[in-house]
Amino acid sequence: MSSKPAVSHGVIFGSLVVLVLLSVGTKFLVLPVLWHNLILFGIATVMAALVLAQYMGLRLEGPLVVWAFIIPVVLFVILTLLLMPDIGHVRVEFLKKLIP
Repeated sequence: MSSKPAVSHGVIFGSLVVLVLLSVGTKFLVLPVLWHNLILFGIATVMAALVLAQYMGLRLEGPLVVWAFIIPVVLFVILTLLLMPDIGHVRVEFLKKLIP
């Protein structure tokens, strides 16, 4: 059993640098705010997946550890999506006092 990773750290690091440059480069695109945010969240998700798989060793773990990671993340996403309408429609009154 070899402990050598299937993909070298240099390739993953290079991919992360390219993705960071892409996320910074999206500032220069003329897009609606929603699409800009969706692109940025997509790039951030890919970057997080690369870090989890390569540097945190999730790719080498057994299925029990992987499912113990995936289930809370899926529940977090579901709860966030379900609560977003409630959070988006609440007026924040204390900000009027803080911002002149």
